Amino acid sequence: MSYKFIDHTADIAAELTGNSYEEIFESAAYAWKESVLETVQELADSEKYVELSSSLPEILLVDFLNELNYLLLTKKWITYSIDEISIAQANSLWNLQAKIKGTDYLPQIHTLKIEIKAITFHQMQIENINGILSTRIIFDI
Repeated sequence: MSYKFIDHTADIAAELTGNSYEEIFESAAYAWKESVLETVQELADSEKYVELSSSLPEILLVDFLNELNYLLLTKKWITYSIDEISIAQANSLWNLQAKIKGTDYLPQIHTLKIEIKAITFHQMQIENINGILSTRIIFDI
């Protein structure tokens, strides 16, 4: 599981690699977190469960990251870690179940770097090359 930020003209872009879809999704979540939060002491004191379904893994990845972004911007809850994540294809649907840990956003403790408006599909295609999955994700700022 890994990610690295790459140059992008107006937004934030990251390349993700992993041995499984779960690793790709975890890498994406940590790239998202690093993009939006200054380094702070993690005070995870609660957990949430996320269940999503989609027709394609790329759509599922965007939906997952948009859910993390929604929790931050609308519910004022910061995701710190992905404790469990399972991604499976059943019939024509891709299904995600995840347990995430985090805490309420407190401006006196947490500092936001930027606000991500949306996660985009631009240049996203999850590829399997010799057993290693990879894709690119772009955060619209």
